[in-house]
Amino acid sequence: MIKPRDIDLLVQADVLYPMMSNEEIILNAEVAIINDQIVYAGPKLNNKSWNAKEIILGDGKAVMPGFVNCHSHAASLVFRSQSDDGAGGKALYSVAFRAEATITTEQWRDFARVGVLDMIKAGFTTINDIWYEPETLAEICVEAGLRAQIAYKVFDVCLEDLYLNHYNHSSKTADMRLKRGVDFVKKWGGAGNGLITGRIGPHATDTCSSELHQNAYIEAKKLKVGRHTHAAQSAGEVAYIRSKYGVGPVVYLQELGVLDQDLVLAHLTYADQADLKAAASEGVKYAHCSTIYPRRGVYPDIIEITKKGIQWGLATDWMMNDPFEAMRNALNAIRLKQGKHTAYTSTEALFGSTTNSAKVLGLEGSIGKVQEGFKADLIQIDINQPHLVPFYAEYASIAYYARASDVVTSIINGKIVMKDRVVIGIDETKALEAVAKHIPTLSDKMLKLGGAVHPGLCPCGF
Repeated sequence: MIKPRDIDLLVQADVLYPMMSNEEIILNAEVAIINDQIVYAGPKLNNKSWNAKEIILGDGKAVMPGFVNCHSHAASLVFRSQSDDGAGGKALYSVAFRAEATITTEQWRDFARVGVLDMIKAGFTTINDIWYEPETLAEICVEAGLRAQIAYKVFDVCLEDLYLNHYNHSSKTADMRLKRGVDFVKKWGGAGNGLITGRIGPHATDTCSSELHQNAYIEAKKLKVGRHTHAAQSAGEVAYIRSKYGVGPVVYLQELGVLDQDLVLAHLTYADQADLKAAASEGVKYAHCSTIYPRRGVYPDIIEITKKGIQWGLATDWMMNDPFEAMRNALNAIRLKQGKHTAYTSTEALFGSTTNSAKVLGLEGSIGKVQEGFKADLIQIDINQPHLVPFYAEYASIAYYARASDVVTSIINGKIVMKDRVVIGIDETKALEAVAKHIPTLSDKMLKLGGAVHPGLCPCGF
């Protein structure tokens, strides 16, 4: 008689999306977990195969890898509705950058906590974040159980002056901010039983001097970590780089010698053919933020990016933390841009938000699949919903019809971090109350900067 195998957790499912290269979908499945590792993923075995400490039943549920957000700003929710209608990203400079300078550490902490809460509830199990107060974000991610690659936002200009096209680079600011970024990586790398990884984050091609870009590259190599930056995200950025250096922003980074396979570039919205050729030739990774581009009325040349072999994955950028919306925006935009329905498929969208995004972060050997030997990062989706039935267990069933609110269970690093849509490590009521108390003051600031359209209308009860 074969003795049942002792395991920590058994997760069952009517449908399992392993996200393997053969695109197999498994019915009546289960996933066995010991510590932080998946030890079995496949069809249900007989009920005497496992001696599990805990079982999560799978009736009416689908299981898949957790979504991987390869470019995020968890605390940026403060700008929801305040910069969405700014043409071509102009509100980024005139509203967001100017407001950021006035936000306190306490406020960033409160916003980051709700951002992390939002992303876990939406189905993300890994994020790649670059922002202010990285120590605070790392602390919250450890408490909540979210896997995160985090970079401190390093720059050497006054961001609040960029809307006037004033670029005054300060070596003192550069040294100070880069040191903090390096210190963060040293202190927090590996924290939370490996949940936290540090990156170096030169903010953007135009907000860092050439010297700062090169020094950030050197420090990242010393620390053996990746980098994370914005490139060709606005017309103003591209115009500044071209006026000063005579080339596009990605070619500029290539000429500085700082492009390599450990760099994640976000956006490439205004990248030209020379920029894309430079990115491809150096093996740069690309985070494609499909939700923000249509709002700004301009979309990256994702067809050419794909043709050139640039590794890319889906991301949310800021304010919107919904992987399902990101998939559908990408599906719609890419098909419209290409003029044919086969330009991007639902299968590609699901792989793009899991397996491919894991590749962007250099984690393709550990997350992004429900596979034996991989980290136990997975989510359970309630498929017994009016908008999902009949559920035919196709990739399209998830990519086109599922919603963030359908994610009921999240397991990260083998730990249950959300059960029945309750995030265990965050008190949701207190987190929302903490943000609400900041809104009246911030609403006034947004109005003065040209953000809020209806001043004083705060339905938050304060």
